[in-house]
Amino acid sequence: MKKLPLSKQLIFVGIVFGVAMLTSFVLAFFAAAAAGRSGQPLPSPIIGLSMGVVAGTIYLLLAGNKRVALASSDARQAALAPVVDGTARLIVFRRGFVGKLAGVDVYVDGEVRTQLKSPRFAALTVGPGTHTLETRVQNKSSKPFVVEAVANTTAIVEIELGLKQQVLVQRADDANLRTVLAGTPMVIA
Repeated sequence: MKKLPLSKQLIFVGIVFGVAMLTSFVLAFFAAAAAGRSGQPLPSPIIGLSMGVVAGTIYLLLAGNKRVALASSDARQAALAPVVDGTARLIVFRRGFVGKLAGVDVYVDGEVRTQLKSPRFAALTVGPGTHTLETRVQNKSSKPFVVEAVANTTAIVEIELGLKQQVLVQRADDANLRTVLAGTPMVIA
């Protein structure tokens, strides 16, 4: 596992400390007000520390996200239209709840092409032939996935993100899936 850069470590510690202090202060204030200052014990600082660790962890999970522009509905419809120019189209998409806000970097033939949160998809133009896909999130890579791109066709690959791994699965190019994608935001890649 890669070591976090010092700046991210410091920001994490700052978030944990700041949220812990703020949470503990607010809880103590309300506990004292509710108890009428009758000598009731103050809430445990463990609650504040726990909240700080949760906030810091959320920061670390989202720290790798990039700002990605969304395509217009016209561009999305064009991306879902048949390919007729001799190239091939590769649609990569995410859906599901696990890691929904974490940006997954999508690599095609070793080059990062886009980043996807859930639910989102990207339509990538590729040349006919064999292409290797890989995804990375939080310094963890998926196993390489090989896709055969045929001229004037579309290959559709879903990124399934689990708690411990990412799996790429090729899906059939059917009308039901295209209907789902037509209602899914598309990123500009």
